[in-house]
Amino acid sequence: MRRTDADTGIGELAASIASHGLLNPLLVRKDKRGKFAVIAGQRRLLALQRLAAQERIDANSPIECRFAGDEVSAAELSLAENVVRVAMHPADEFEAFRDLIDKGETLADVATRFGVSERTVEKRLRLGRLSPVILDAYRKGDLGLEEAMAFTLNADHAAQERIYEDLPPWRCGPSAIRRLLTQGEIPATDSRVQLVGLEAYEAAGGTVRRDLFDAENAGYVQDAVLLDSLTIARLHDAAKSVESEGWAWVECAIDLDHAALSRFGRVHPERLPLTNEAQAEADALHAEYDGLTDALEEDEENAAASERQAAIDERLQAINDAALHWPAETRALAGAVVTVGHDGGVEIKRGLIRPEDKRAASKAKKAQEAPASQGGARPLPASLVADLTAHKSAAIGAALMKRPDVALAAIVHALAESLFYSFERGSCLRVRLQQPSLGSALTDPGSCKALAALDAELARWSSRLPERADDLWAWCLEQKRQTLLDLLALIAACGVDAVIAKSQDRTQGQLAHADALAGALNLDLASWYRPTATGYFSRIGKPAILAIIEEATGKKAAPAWHKLTRGELAKRAEKAVRPTKWLPALLRIAPAVASDENQLPEAAE
Repeated sequence: MRRTDADTGIGELAASIASHGLLNPLLVRKDKRGKFAVIAGQRRLLALQRLAAQERIDANSPIECRFAGDEVSAAELSLAENVVRVAMHPADEFEAFRDLIDKGETLADVATRFGVSERTVEKRLRLGRLSPVILDAYRKGDLGLEEAMAFTLNADHAAQERIYEDLPPWRCGPSAIRRLLTQGEIPATDSRVQLVGLEAYEAAGGTVRRDLFDAENAGYVQDAVLLDSLTIARLHDAAKSVESEGWAWVECAIDLDHAALSRFGRVHPERLPLTNEAQAEADALHAEYDGLTDALEEDEENAAASERQAAIDERLQAINDAALHWPAETRALAGAVVTVGHDGGVEIKRGLIRPEDKRAASKAKKAQEAPASQGGARPLPASLVADLTAHKSAAIGAALMKRPDVALAAIVHALAESLFYSFERGSCLRVRLQQPSLGSALTDPGSCKALAALDAELARWSSRLPERADDLWAWCLEQKRQTLLDLLALIAACGVDAVIAKSQDRTQGQLAHADALAGALNLDLASWYRPTATGYFSRIGKPAILAIIEEATGKKAAPAWHKLTRGELAKRAEKAVRPTKWLPALLRIAPAVASDENQLPEAAE
């Protein structure tokens, strides 16, 4: 009766029969031709035939069969054999493989006898060695196979059990389990690991925790100090060629995020005209690229066209880079930072001005841009210059107020320049973003999900915007309205500042507006922040912790909790409050009056 996937796993079954013999005889019945037909045991028969074809058993070997009478139909007997049996639970199978290895069998021997790969045996062994608590949860269905596989990442039974007990069911997913089991370790996808290479790290004596159930088996680096020292060494090697370019200074930095980069001013290279040969090549490449785009519109899975476009992009970038020129006077004032790129390669940020050198660079730039007198005539009086340019400013404003499309581009240009370009200020609009340093107010910036989301979006837009501030205005004019609005939303997001700090003066109006803004966004802060033992509870008193537990859970804290130390009570509080959406009073946002009223009407196109 088995018609679907009858030949699946025949190799494993054949290996088992070869090693252990035929454990269950074939069920046969005499057919109309006077021969015997197999009516139950099709897969066993296929496995035996495969062994005979491979000459692992003799084709004339006697095979044990059991004779079935005519009282019950063959179809019913076949159905009964396949339906009434209960397959072994995978957890029992894992433990059985574990017991075989523990009795002295080798991975290779077990793999051969059961017709599977050694890696398969190793996986089942790793699962069989899980904590009995984890295996029991898997048997009961409280954990899935993916979650059980995640727990194998750390062989420490105590760690496995602690994480299983602490994680609520709605958060007990494979990624959360792996993250908690490898706290303090560095995944192989980290850009530093990509730069150094796992082989070089291990050759230097570093250890790696391997994830057997990761398709790439990349694992987690466990010695962060060694990894950073190897990373710095690679960056110093790359810095040698940068130093030969004649910069005033060259530094190496493992992590150069947007906040760190914003401390520097920035100058940019001159763009020289392309040679006739380079221009001709660029024109030909652009034409070829357009043709490939047409081909991809007809066939989106055209891999050859996609690969060729990528190669063209790389070549055009090389042509453009060759046209950049850093004048000697620029290199005498500026420097470069050699850092690790997001893709794990070496990234070089040239033309950076240190904060202490910004004044000198600004003077040099003004001297370079000072207008020359026309025909040797005397310069105009300063009052007249101010009078004329005031007329010009008012005229530009009067025309701009009738062109909201250009006004949007001008505002985005001014704000984007102040956010993304640290040195050149080319906007005539007196608007500028003051980006708060939220990271300095956070005890643990790495734990802030919202700040990580902002940094990721900043990095995405940084790669999309022109490299030079001088090219930003033309770029803004070319963009669609929605693109400018998306960028404007990010700029606004980076300017939000509701931090209450000793060194800052915040008016009630500013703080009230922050709450109003959050209400207009229907912001659910619980999705961005959860109070933890280290981040919140351990920083307040025991009476306050006990009051919070009662408020969040609706139950009084157990009497024994009153005797705990503040650190122990903080851990209990984190676990007790986690299933709720309790937030500290400072983070509670009053709900919006009506969500429809918070939606701004869309302007007519």
